[in-house]
Amino acid sequence: MDQIFLTSSSAWGPPPLQPQRYPGDRHFSLNQHDDAGLQWVHELAQFAQTGYLQLTIVVVSFLLLVRYLLQRAYAKISLPETNASTISPPYEICSQLCRAAALALMAVAAVQLGGKWTNTAALAYAFLMGLLRLFNDLEWRHVALHHVNFVLVAGLLVVVLGELLPFVDVTYSERLSPVMIASIATLAAAVFVAACTPREWLPPSIDLDLSEKIPTREPSPEETCSWVGYYLTFGWLTPLLLKGFRRQVMIDELPKLPWYDEPFVLLSRVLAARAKSRRSFTTVVRYLSTELTSMACFSIIAYTVELLTPFAMYKLLEYIGDAEGARVRPWAWIVLLFLGPVLRSIAFQQYVFVGTRIVVRVKAALTQELYYKAMGSMELDDDVFAEIAASGGSDKNKPKKPQAATASGRLANLMSADVDAIWGGRDIMMVLFGVPCGTIAVVIGLYNLMGWPALVGTVAMLALTPLPLLISRRMMGIQREMKQIQDARISAVSEYLTSIRAIKYFAWEDAIIDKIEAIRRGEQNKIWGLNILYICLGQLTECIPTFALLLMFGLHVIVRKERLTAEIAFTSISLVRTLRRNLSMSSGLSRHFTAALVSLRRLDRYFDNTTPVLRHPSGPLRIEDATLRRHKKAAFALKDISIDFVEGGLNVVTGPSGSGKSTLLMGILGETLLESGAVTCPKDVAYASQSPWLQNETIRQNILFNIEFEQVRYDRVIEACGLAIDMNEFPERDETEVGENGTSLSGGQKSRVALARALYSKAPVILLDDIFSALDAKTSAALWKEAFCGDLLRSRTVVLVSQLPWIAPQADLTVVLENGQIKDLQQNIGVTRHVVTIDEAIVDEGNVDTTVEVAATNTAELNAARLNGAANQNGNAANGHTKTAEARRQDEVTLEALKTGKTGRMQFFSYMRYFGSPFHALLAIFMSVLSNASFVGTTLWLAIWVDAYEKDESYNVAFYLGIYAAWTFGDTFFNGLTYICYERGGWYAARTLHSKFIRAIMGVPLSWFKATPIGRIVNRLSRDITSLDTALVGMLRMTIENAVRICFQSLAVSTVLPVFMVPVALCCIAGLVAGEIYTRTAVATKRLTSSAQSPVFAHFADSLAGLAIIRARAGMPATFGNQLADKIRVLERASEAQYNCNRWVALRIDMMTTLVTVAAGAIAVSKAGVVAAGLVGFSLSNATTLNLLIVFMIRAMNEVEVELQSYHRVKEYASIEPEEKVGEYKEQGAYSDDPDGALPKNWPKTGEIEFRDVTIKYDPEGPEILKNINLKFKAGQRVAVVGRTGSGKSTLILSLLRFTHIVSGQIFFDGVDITSFPRKRLREALTIIPQEAVLFNGDVGSNLDPTDKVPKEIVEKALDYCSGIASFQFHRDGDRMNADTDGSHDAESLGITLSTTVKAKGENFSHGQRQVLSLCRALVRKSKLMLLDEATASMDYETDQGIQAVLRKELSEQGGDRTLVTIAHRLKTIIDYDQVVVMSAGSVLEFGSPKELYEAKGQFYDMMRHSGEFEDLESLLVGEAKR
Repeated sequence: MDQIFLTSSSAWGPPPLQPQRYPGDRHFSLNQHDDAGLQWVHELAQFAQTGYLQLTIVVVSFLLLVRYLLQRAYAKISLPETNASTISPPYEICSQLCRAAALALMAVAAVQLGGKWTNTAALAYAFLMGLLRLFNDLEWRHVALHHVNFVLVAGLLVVVLGELLPFVDVTYSERLSPVMIASIATLAAAVFVAACTPREWLPPSIDLDLSEKIPTREPSPEETCSWVGYYLTFGWLTPLLLKGFRRQVMIDELPKLPWYDEPFVLLSRVLAARAKSRRSFTTVVRYLSTELTSMACFSIIAYTVELLTPFAMYKLLEYIGDAEGARVRPWAWIVLLFLGPVLRSIAFQQYVFVGTRIVVRVKAALTQELYYKAMGSMELDDDVFAEIAASGGSDKNKPKKPQAATASGRLANLMSADVDAIWGGRDIMMVLFGVPCGTIAVVIGLYNLMGWPALVGTVAMLALTPLPLLISRRMMGIQREMKQIQDARISAVSEYLTSIRAIKYFAWEDAIIDKIEAIRRGEQNKIWGLNILYICLGQLTECIPTFALLLMFGLHVIVRKERLTAEIAFTSISLVRTLRRNLSMSSGLSRHFTAALVSLRRLDRYFDNTTPVLRHPSGPLRIEDATLRRHKKAAFALKDISIDFVEGGLNVVTGPSGSGKSTLLMGILGETLLESGAVTCPKDVAYASQSPWLQNETIRQNILFNIEFEQVRYDRVIEACGLAIDMNEFPERDETEVGENGTSLSGGQKSRVALARALYSKAPVILLDDIFSALDAKTSAALWKEAFCGDLLRSRTVVLVSQLPWIAPQADLTVVLENGQIKDLQQNIGVTRHVVTIDEAIVDEGNVDTTVEVAATNTAELNAARLNGAANQNGNAANGHTKTAEARRQDEVTLEALKTGKTGRMQFFSYMRYFGSPFHALLAIFMSVLSNASFVGTTLWLAIWVDAYEKDESYNVAFYLGIYAAWTFGDTFFNGLTYICYERGGWYAARTLHSKFIRAIMGVPLSWFKATPIGRIVNRLSRDITSLDTALVGMLRMTIENAVRICFQSLAVSTVLPVFMVPVALCCIAGLVAGEIYTRTAVATKRLTSSAQSPVFAHFADSLAGLAIIRARAGMPATFGNQLADKIRVLERASEAQYNCNRWVALRIDMMTTLVTVAAGAIAVSKAGVVAAGLVGFSLSNATTLNLLIVFMIRAMNEVEVELQSYHRVKEYASIEPEEKVGEYKEQGAYSDDPDGALPKNWPKTGEIEFRDVTIKYDPEGPEILKNINLKFKAGQRVAVVGRTGSGKSTLILSLLRFTHIVSGQIFFDGVDITSFPRKRLREALTIIPQEAVLFNGDVGSNLDPTDKVPKEIVEKALDYCSGIASFQFHRDGDRMNADTDGSHDAESLGITLSTTVKAKGENFSHGQRQVLSLCRALVRKSKLMLLDEATASMDYETDQGIQAVLRKELSEQGGDRTLVTIAHRLKTIIDYDQVVVMSAGSVLEFGSPKELYEAKGQFYDMMRHSGEFEDLESLLVGEAKR
């Protein structure tokens, strides 16, 4: 055993020509027979003194230097020097002095003692190199310093082995001379100073393109810290931790990112690896080859050197049992007892350090790779994503119909959950390398202790190993199924939150909550099954080594008839515990690796199935005989399209809904499949889509769209798009944040900002998809005058999709589409576009009509200002807000982190209250106590058994062995029950918190979503919920169990060795102090890391939503990629700080707890012969594991506080104040003492609406939006609300839905004040058809009635009513064979049934068909009040008339008690209505029938005159009057 554990040392010695007489020769020769076991020690010392090793070191260093100098390229430009790369005078002077002193003293020793000249020569070489490195350039200094340090360290090791190693022999009595002691000390000082000297930074040699993308900066502290700081102390983090201990740290105070972790550097590496590999697995391995190799080496070292501890314990117990017969001094074993944990800690922490660096690098690289792949690829079909979700598994366990999920949601899940799973499999290196090496060493140790019984136990263990593998295989299948359900949940949440406005409109909150919770139940069922299998796997892996240990003990004492001595028993149990931990860890880590394999297969499926976006040849805009199809399985196609667009002119595309107008524009952009023909197009195209896409940035940033700001051009575009008036109403003008999906702006404002973005660009081609649909007639006329009749579009080719009849005659080319073919094509070359004259005096200068989120905009900005200490944010000049807005965007991560508040350490009690009941939480804690009591009881019984030999009471071996077996298996049983208690409690807590979260989010007012990005909510519903599902409860269990076990083991040791409590107490105090310093910073960095995730999520989702617009612009995808890199850079910075802080505290606690182990060993040696060997073994066995327990407890305790951030973040949103306050309204029951407070039965009976002197605000502290409104709409009437964009029309509608604050006055609906009962009841009683139809993933039936409460006959009747509008055909027979049930075909080409699949946002329906489905949804509800918010603005006139006819028919069939209120810009739509309300600046300007207002010659008449359809409107009114 001596040789097994000590041969790893090396030595130093005398010169080869005059070998010194070995000082121990006399003793060695006299005791050669007695001390044969230590002969190798003296031989090694003699060899070290021969000088061969010293000369070898010098020669190797010299040859390497010569090779470097010969191969070096001297002609290249010298690398620039920074402050970090210059020599540090204090350290350099100290190093030179130490090297000089060591050389001088070694020379004196050589003269006095003789035979030390090779030592002197090696030190002289190092001293000379140390002087020479001061000359020449930075690279030479860097290389020479490495050689100096190499010679010093190697020389010190050889000297120590040659001079000090023999002293381990108790018979060795020589003394070291003072000169030699001083020489060794100064040499050690030189090595120490070299290790503590900050490293000189060598600027990287990287590709020039990459270098330009990396921000110019100084090196990070990690790149310049000393070797001691890098490997032993992580001292470069100490300033951060001390700062975090005193106060909250901000994102810009974290250590800078090292150059090798720059996002673009990592992206280039992973792309280079992808180019050489076919599969994602080999790509990741090639990409991380260096890191994985380092992890393998560190794990082998850690798992090997940790066995020095049980070996030292074995020798100490042997010494205590027979101190007189010992041949090795006990301090040698105490030194080993110190070195084992220290070396293991250093190696293991470096393993974890490299592993966490892999986390950052995988996340950064794969996120960017996925982003660029999505940016350059067409959207995948649903069936491909279904294959991705189920990739890698059999079909047996697949559900018949997979859960629906959106493309953006699935990609977001690939980016988050799957990328996380991939880096989660990094610990397979420990399983493949560290664990096998450690296991082999353990088996060898056991064999040396007990002989062949150890081999029998090992064989039994190996025979039972396949059982855990079977469980792991089943776990992999469940993991795959869980991923599929998780895809669906994240997708559903993202989709519903994006459309939260529609959900609120229809009061569908409960139905949506039920859908999300149904998916969540399926996910949690898989999680629980996974937890049970994990528990079974863990207990099985613990039982197998335990059974093997019992088998070994039984064979040893029964068959071999050997005594079970203290050193054999406790060393064996220590080794078997190590073996059990290795196998248990392997099973746990293998679980993560199986999840990683599943995710890698999913990535492969995605990469293999992407189709690159079609890039047309560059040239004039022209289409020749083209057949265009949205995707491979789409039935609808544009066929035989040939258009030679007028270059530099206006090209108008018109046609009925569903004719293919938007598909034509997509084809020009290359977003469709080109099955035949040819398309040419310039590289740079500006595109404004039918549904405006805006970034969650300021209005100015949306217009500039990442191009250079030109004041004159910008002002001209703002004026042309009519945005100047709108900006006057915003507190920060063009620095106003538009919110996600432009929620701060009205529909017309969003369209005009999107148009402004296209106009501001300098693209030669501009594609505009129905931009006039959301604008009123006057705004359209003004926009036409300024934008289309001015010079902004001069020499630019414009393709405009529009239904306005007066635009087509003024176009240079008019294309009429019908059923996917060109019906008519007319050229009007040289036509002059004329201006529609507007009476400037009548144009509405007010702009009061925004969406409900505008109030939240100002509130959120003021809150941010207070948080930043900037209160003076109000002003009129746009430039005055630039800095504030920019600062707010930069501090987005910090602001979210600060908003989450402080988390108390004792909040885990609050978390445990969600376990289901207080009894459950107490049961879990009690089981922790019981489990640990059985664990300590096992080793205590073993001590009793060992001491029984000394008392001759061991004759009944079966008795002692049987009770030991009962204790052992009892420990395993109670441990399993403990796992179940905690996992069940955590599972229940996660379910409860998720349910509260979803209900709270669905219950908040719409204004809350303006201040809270959807990406942030999704981040908490994905990552933070995942933490609650898996990480938090496990860390909590570890904390409680380790705390209880420390108490038990400390008590066990102190009962035998009472003085041991002193070092334990000191260690615990020091550990708690270090833990407290760490925890305060760790909590802050965890917050910053969690908050930094949200911008990455938001940017990813934002880009996916606007892919066509981004890709159309030349160079814009690269710009968006750079922006993603900026956000990832912040995330990396926060993540690395969080992970590295953990290493800082772990190493310090490891060092302190190692001292506890050393103290235990020293105390045990001092009690030799006083305390029974069995009890000493019992106490020493507990003491040697106590250090790990303290480390694990403090680490787990800190991790609990860090993970509690996820609980806190989820609970924060789960506790948001709802829109409806609890107890705000009296219960509406059958009986009521207050007749005015009771809601009439069967309310509402009619759709009568009355406004009585109503004044409206969006925010109680904000300006008045509507003022003194007095209106009355009778039941059965059709009422139109018209007016300029921003006049207050939408606010009037939103007031009926109670999305605003009624400051004064009352609104009555069927005679009841709408503020006297809950909003949900009000919204259920009416129906709104919004401007943009919102459809969800699912089928037609679930979209029309998500509540599933309406009879099927009513739903089918509504669909039948709408047949024939916009190619909409309903099949009443519900034949699924005629429907696209799998979403593979477009719905417009097939009959629609209730089971027809609806894709996300209704993408398989035309725009017109989506609006018709929205109409059907309104008909299904049978509401007495119907509201239309510009619902037909983008429809052609025929489709509009069809919808109006359906509405008239529906109203007439209900007995004249239903009221229709319509906001319309197209006057032709409402010219036959009963009443018209003309709004202006938040007031009612005119009210009456269309005929009356026409005759009054007021603003309504003026709107008719400038609509471009005056003659038609006039004839309709005159014709109606005649009738």
